[in-house]
Amino acid sequence: MKEYDEEEAITLMGEALAPEHRDADAIAEVLDLIYDYYDENGDLEIDADEDDEEDVEDMTSFIMKYLKKNPPKVSFSADDIAAMIRAEINYEQSLL
Repeated sequence: MKEYDEEEAITLMGEALAPEHRDADAIAEVLDLIYDYYDENGDLEIDADEDDEEDVEDMTSFIMKYLKKNPPKVSFSADDIAAMIRAEINYEQSLL
């Protein structure tokens, strides 16, 4: 099993975005928020059967609330956030 590589996750998440939104620091912040969501919900173990669209919607909502209070230098839409979450989940699942 391959180990999780944060830089690879950030690259894949960036590929899910339009080129003008591919800022590694802003994407890394979203990745940190994904982990915050997992941590708050007791979901730090990768489980290919557990990640569904409802989780993506919940994570998107969680992240958007945070970003409204602490906007990154790149303005992400909810669709951008959801695309990055799906890319990160796909990356996690590729490691199983």
